[in-house]
Amino acid sequence: MHRREALKLLAGSALALGPTRSIAGYREPRHVVVIGAGILGAAIGYELSKRGAKVTILEKTAPAAGATGNSFAYLNASTKSASRPYFDLNWRGLAGWRAWQQEPGATLPLQWGGSVYWREESEGGAKLLSTKKAVEAWGYDAEQIRVEDLRRLAPTLAIGGFTEGVYYREEGAVDPAGAVGALLARAKAHGADLIYPSEVTGFVVSGGRLHGVRTQAGVIEADTVVVAAGIDSQALAQLLQVKVPLEASTGVLLHTKPQPRLLDRVVFAPGSTFRQSLEGRIISSNAHEGSALTASPAELGRQILDSASRYLPQIKNAEIERITVGRRVVPIDTFPILGFAPQVRQLYLTVTHSGITLAPIVAKAAAIEILEGTQVQLLETFRPGRF
Repeated sequence: MHRREALKLLAGSALALGPTRSIAGYREPRHVVVIGAGILGAAIGYELSKRGAKVTILEKTAPAAGATGNSFAYLNASTKSASRPYFDLNWRGLAGWRAWQQEPGATLPLQWGGSVYWREESEGGAKLLSTKKAVEAWGYDAEQIRVEDLRRLAPTLAIGGFTEGVYYREEGAVDPAGAVGALLARAKAHGADLIYPSEVTGFVVSGGRLHGVRTQAGVIEADTVVVAAGIDSQALAQLLQVKVPLEASTGVLLHTKPQPRLLDRVVFAPGSTFRQSLEGRIISSNAHEGSALTASPAELGRQILDSASRYLPQIKNAEIERITVGRRVVPIDTFPILGFAPQVRQLYLTVTHSGITLAPIVAKAAAIEILEGTQVQLLETFRPGRF
């Protein structure tokens, strides 16, 4: 995909998903149950209901209560340079967020300011440029910057040492819980039902087909069941002897109380990652995906704030509002698990890391596959059958 094509995707209200092929033995569903009301469940519920499907979304605790609500929520494809198919999927996810912005309904709390990276030593700088070169060759908007460019892009930063820097103009962030709320509101406006707390305890299977789910309140019939339950997806799939090999990765994030406006971009400084929310909160970690749980959350929060204030001294004495500890879902080979389970044809799996970025494209592709009985070529690399 070249940059001109990408800009058309980003500006348009629809995303081309590439070739499709028919699914043998397909039956159009009358009712789809989605398990999970994190970002993927909310997104899939929205895309299905928008296309006229009868949808029920079941959530064990509350919307965005799991990994979604504890996500840094960085929207990007630049960190996926090791795999072209995965990069393309994430890039289309970025396009999908922009397309969703143009659709009617509840407002999505998006921030588009791009992201800036810089390093103080030569080895780190070389890695930055290597990634920049790879994604730029695929058409991504990646710009090598000098220290004076960084000062222009983020004038409130205390930069310190600098060898190399990169600016990714297309990237951004979103309030994850706010996005889930907006997508669920859109889904409900199209007739979807949301039920929580409602834990799925089993499935109804007869004649080799899946006919619904069991909950503590009783059975809910369904023609198709979508599993979008984060780390719980593994246990749910195992009830049907479907293999979904996952690992849980812990991430710690600091959230300050609202501050004066300091940042318009996501910042990846040496040893610290931070951004400012629409409400003014600084959200930070000591690593791209969140600090490991090596001490108490309170102690880690203080360490994270100290690291961030090295580059943003205005927050040195900021009051910490909360510290979140999330369990991120990581498939065993690090790539998404997307599509109908080969053993249970009415079970559709959506399990992935980078779920925030991927939500629009995964939801649209899933809705097409479920409702139209076709297989979207874009997802072929990520099928459950590879396990």
